[in-house]
Amino acid sequence: MKQTIQIQPGGRLEEARQGENLLKVLRRANHAPDAPCGGNGKCGKCLVEIEDSKGRRTVLACQTEVWEDMKVHLPKDGEKGTRILLEGHEAPLVMDPLAKGKLLAFDIGTTTVVCYLLSPEDGKELSHASMLNPQEPFGADVISRIQCAVKGEREALTKAIREGMESLIKEVCERAGVSPSEIGVVSVVGNPCMQQLFLGMEVNNLAAVPFAPVLKESAHLPAADYLPSLTNALLLVVPDIAGYVGADTLGCVLSSQMEAASGNVLMVDIGTNGEMVLKVKDRMAACSTAAGPALEGARIRFGMRGANGAIDHVSLTEKDLNVHVIGEGKAIGICGSGLIDAVAAMKRAGILNRRGRIQTGENLPDFAGRIGEKDGERIFALTEDVYLTQQDIREVQMAKGAIAAGIELMAEKLGIQTEEIDQVLLAGAFGSFLNADSACDIGLLPACLCGRISVIGNAAGSGAKMLACDRKELAYTDRLLERIEFLELASLPGFQRCFAKNMNL
Repeated sequence: MKQTIQIQPGGRLEEARQGENLLKVLRRANHAPDAPCGGNGKCGKCLVEIEDSKGRRTVLACQTEVWEDMKVHLPKDGEKGTRILLEGHEAPLVMDPLAKGKLLAFDIGTTTVVCYLLSPEDGKELSHASMLNPQEPFGADVISRIQCAVKGEREALTKAIREGMESLIKEVCERAGVSPSEIGVVSVVGNPCMQQLFLGMEVNNLAAVPFAPVLKESAHLPAADYLPSLTNALLLVVPDIAGYVGADTLGCVLSSQMEAASGNVLMVDIGTNGEMVLKVKDRMAACSTAAGPALEGARIRFGMRGANGAIDHVSLTEKDLNVHVIGEGKAIGICGSGLIDAVAAMKRAGILNRRGRIQTGENLPDFAGRIGEKDGERIFALTEDVYLTQQDIREVQMAKGAIAAGIELMAEKLGIQTEEIDQVLLAGAFGSFLNADSACDIGLLPACLCGRISVIGNAAGSGAKMLACDRKELAYTDRLLERIEFLELASLPGFQRCFAKNMNL
């Protein structure tokens, strides 16, 4: 038996099978609310209002089954104006593309997707476009999407990303006044999950040990098999370093030119997953940490993307805190850069002890009005409506402990101390908006490296451009794979000890 769902605003009608999960219905209609946990009922963020025979009430879409006709009122879009990072460190381009025609470069991030249209003569950017990853309703992080794919929604995930990429192709071509049929080469970088889902591949290899990569060498394929509008283009497939370190990381290595740099160079790219590469003399090591979800808001009570209404910076004054809100309006949540600032400020003010516990207000008279309890848990108020919980602080500690442990263990593997790292390159949106002093204050990055940190922006996107422009770069990725040693952190004997130590503030 079919039921009718009326989706507001807009009044769109969508059919649902009796007993079908409401979140799945909304995903099918491309109207799903944020569901960072992938629809497991853990994050509590896929809230919608429904009207049926029982009246109007607020429910979690992922925990609601459709048994009768209903109206669904979606939340107002409080995240318009999401900051999507387009610019990155631009290495000199060599023009020797694999085929004639205009060039396209894609960076498929777990959170955002960016598309660049380039001139085949000089690599100059003709236009660009970006969007939030349309797979987001299936989960904010890679693990959630892998779980959805394994449970039978792989085709839906593949359809979502391909349709999103097609819309970006249309947009960049219309802006530049060209036809998609004029595209000769399209390069795509992304983490292994994003790449495999785009290519329509199963992701079971990422769901269980040993997390072996599937894309082990570079290739070029007819683009129209994946993106039908690109009737005359070759698709460049970039290999992965490991199951959770992908072509986007290779893109960062290419554009940063870190392999040829003098000294010991660390590249850190923190998205919904954290990938790191360390170069020491003629050796390179890479690792991955599941740190990003908390830092991008997925596991934080008021966590959100860097969009209008997000607290993005927090500073400590003599007797209080100042917060800055993107868009200059009322705070409705906090994004990753604000979260790191807030924890650093709370640590400096003595609100947090070394173990990350929020202190009582008895000995902190200036902040006593901000410290309280909610549902049996101690909280610290940043504004009237936005607060951090003790669990939020714990999530930050786990994230920063994993990243710091990864840096320490890579350095140990390559025979140096962390203080011997000469340069730190921060890639990605989180790194670009992060206050490096705050990151070092809480130990997300080693304090000894604070003065050696540079921001390189969307280095993965810049690497994708290089791949589209010069055929030799694709072959170079295969050679890089032979050089980079992958560290499976969890299997290292000293990881748990190192991780626990680095959780302290």
